[in-house]
Amino acid sequence: MKIHIWKKILPSLFTLGNILCGFLAINNVIEGSRASMVSAAWWIIIAGIFDALDGKVARITRTSSEFGIELDSIADVISFGVAPAVLIYNFMLYEAGEIGYVVAFLFLAAGAVRLARFNTQATTGGKSHFTGLPIPAAAGIIASYILFTENVWSGLANLDFILALTVLSTLAMVSRFRYSILPRIGFSNRRDRIMSIWFICHILLIARFPSEVFFPTGILYLLSGPMRSFSIPAVNYVLHKVDSR
Repeated sequence: MKIHIWKKILPSLFTLGNILCGFLAINNVIEGSRASMVSAAWWIIIAGIFDALDGKVARITRTSSEFGIELDSIADVISFGVAPAVLIYNFMLYEAGEIGYVVAFLFLAAGAVRLARFNTQATTGGKSHFTGLPIPAAAGIIASYILFTENVWSGLANLDFILALTVLSTLAMVSRFRYSILPRIGFSNRRDRIMSIWFICHILLIARFPSEVFFPTGILYLLSGPMRSFSIPAVNYVLHKVDSR
């Protein structure tokens, strides 16, 4: 009986860990120093790890539920909506005055809308893609930008760039663009082996060089949605022209 109870609450413990990381991120931003903002960025990234694990634990223990989906969304609003919005405003958007307030709030609002849409469509089963940029990915892009500018290339820390990045991330969250889900590790066939090896190597590279690799990876993922949507019609058009000859 005790084992059964622990199986049911284990995914929620990971979700609460996500909330704790969001809380710590916001507290670090309040401190106001550049070092504390870097710490806040790390807490957002760690929250993303908890967010990825709670769903996997729920599937492994077969305890996926509507309650888990709702609790996860509440956690995501805190860790991937409020925390990155507060972080990016205090990091640089405050320099834009009222526009900075609006852009930071729109990021939070878009994340909330993205989660609400997800909840109306979500099931406890699997899915083939995300519709719109997932809010943890958008938050990860903001957090990794902080790490990149503080540890790799300070020249990228300018107001125009961060305004554009935040607006693009905001629009991507409420878009209908399709974004790939994380590949499942498997070696049953050639394609799975190639994808799994590529994914594992990429994760190891991020773990070894997080400040250098995380942000460029996030930018590629951000752009993959519109590129995927626009490239498919283009390919279909070319194939149609070839067939009509």
